[in-house]
Order: sequence, then C-alpha cells, then structure tokens
Amino acid sequence: MKILIIKTFPSEINTSTYNCQETGLALAFRRAGHECDILCVADNGQFHVKEVTEGEYSVKVFCAKAISFKDNAWFIGVDSILEQYDVLQPGEYNELYTWHLAGGRFADKVIVYHGPYYSPYMWKYNRMARIFDCLFLSRYKRRSTPFITKSRLAEDYLRSKGLDNVTTIGVGTISLEQSNVGDTIFSKRIKAAEGTKLLYIGVMDDRRNVLFLLDVLKAVLQADANATLVLVGKFGSDDYKQTFDKAVEEKYLADHIIYEQVVKQSELAQVYDACDIFLFPTRYDIYGMVLLEAMQHGLPTIATLCGGSQMMIENNINGFVINEYDATKWADAVVSLINNPQRSETMGKAATTTIATRFTWDTLAEKFINIFRNRK
Repeated sequence: MKILIIKTFPSEINTSTYNCQETGLALAFRRAGHECDILCVADNGQFHVKEVTEGEYSVKVFCAKAISFKDNAWFIGVDSILEQYDVLQPGEYNELYTWHLAGGRFADKVIVYHGPYYSPYMWKYNRMARIFDCLFLSRYKRRSTPFITKSRLAEDYLRSKGLDNVTTIGVGTISLEQSNVGDTIFSKRIKAAEGTKLLYIGVMDDRRNVLFLLDVLKAVLQADANATLVLVGKFGSDDYKQTFDKAVEEKYLADHIIYEQVVKQSELAQVYDACDIFLFPTRYDIYGMVLLEAMQHGLPTIATLCGGSQMMIENNINGFVINEYDATKWADAVVSLINNPQRSETMGKAATTTIATRFTWDTLAEKFINIFRNRK
C-alpha cells in the first residue's frame, strides 16, 4: 500500500525534530512493509524534496508551493504526486485543502486524521468551526468521508456534527534521542536540587495554565513535603512572564524553582529521567506529546482532561486526571506519591508499560492500515 501523509498546516516539516508525528508514523508504515511519504508546505516557496532516514528505512518529504492563509495551506501543482498513492491522509476536518480533497478527483483515497475537540477555552476555534460547518460540512456527510481521530474527545466532537464514519486510534511516539555523554549540566542541576522533582515541559502561557503550578507547589510545601518545580519552555509573551515572575516573588517560591528556557532535543531524556512526577495542567491540548514522553520515561503524571490524558491515563493506576484547578487536590496527589515511593514507582512502571504496549507508532500503524484496507 502506498500512503501519503499530508500536512495541511502551512509550515515545512522539520526533519531533525525528535518527535514529529508525521515522520514517526511514516517510518512506522515503512517498517510495516508499506510505502509512505509526506507532503508539506515549502517554507521558501520553492518545491524541493528531502528525506528522513532511520536505519534501512527512508521517507520522502515533498515540500511544495502553496497559498497560505491563517492556519490553512492550499497546495499548488501537486496532483502528479497525489495520484501516485493509494491513501491520502490529510489533517483536520476544518482545513480547506482537506475539504477540497474529500470532494475532488482523489476523494476515494482520502482518510482524514483529526485532532481538535470542543473546549470553551478555544472560543476563536469554535467560532471558525461554526462558520466552516455552515459552508462546508455537508460534503463530508454526503460522501461519508472516513476520519481517524487522535482522541475520544475528538471523535465525540466530529460525531456531534453528524459525521459517523469515525474511528479513534490515538497518537504514538518514538524513543527520545539519547545523549551519549551521560548527565548534562542541566540534569545535574536538577538532581542536586532538594526534594521531589516536579516537572513541566511546554510553552509557558495561559493555555497551559503554568501559573497554577505555583499554587500547587505552594500547597505541596505547606504540607511539609520537600519539592522542587522544574520548568522547561519559552514564555508565550512578555506579559505572562512578568505575571509569572511576580507570582513567584509574592509566594516566596524562587528557591524551589529551576527554570530553563530551552533544552536540546538530545538532552530531554536526561531531564525526564532526573525528575519524579510530571504535571500538566493544560486548559486545552489536542494531545500533549509531553505526556507521552513523560509516561514513556516512567513518570507518574498528573494532568487535566485533554486529548492525551483521556487516552493514556488510567486514574490511580498510571497517573491521575484531575479536571479542576484545585491546588489542594493536585497537591494531595503529589504528596501521596512523595509519601509512598513504592506506589510512585509502581505507577511509573505502569505508565511506561502503557506507552510501550499501546502508544508507539509501530503499534498504531497496524490500526491505521486496517482502517485503510476496510475503508468504505
């Protein structure tokens, strides 16, 4: 089977990133014995082809000309590429090029891989989706376009629109690239800090609700549990950084926080391995690749309800889903793990097993293929 993954968001795929969904899935298809390549937008506006190679397997990345507007890309002059493949897998139901493919000459080849779901927090997206549904949704219904979703939240979202050819598979991961130099300067700094290491990795902004982590840390310390909060990520805005810094000062938490704006991709594994518990209080995330990575590295994870936590976390078994911003409840979960190292270790091992057995790209690739073969 020949499969083309189409990235409809208007940006070129970075083939050097450690955990790119498109390349991770494409290589898994290759390992399963199928041909698979990727189509994306050329950032420089000029058509070119590059390759991602892993061992004996190689994936072509066609970087094509496109008209880009907002978060949409409309590819130009790619029909000769599209016609070479048996399956076309574009992303997101509301991308205009996805909609175009679902009704054009290649419609019978199209299976959409969709991630977004409804959240009151995403009011701009919700407004856009309402407009799209009024103008364009009927094509998917008329043709019974097949959809694969990244979470059950996303499946429920599409079904609420009257789309019924929907199957949830999830998102996979690969092993993080390991550094061969042992502990890094940053991981040594983490290990030298006092107490249990609580980790957050991601953008430091309101959507991820990083300020809430300060309340959690404060509550943990007030419960006489010794802990350090490790934060990795760039601030989304100067205003949010100023608010964050002020809150740290007002809560007297500076001595219990380690912050690093950027960590090399090759050194992220050491960061996960140097920490004890992963915290992810996001208001909305289509999936949350850091959840996959943290669980893969054996960290008990505490998260709000999002695409990834709903799919991967079994409450009180391999982590906790606490879908409210009550710092006391989050702190209670943290303290329960601090006070019971055996429970923390068992939960971490269960998290690793969950990812290894259910959420690698190689495991998920077979599910994709079954849907491709049995598509209506």
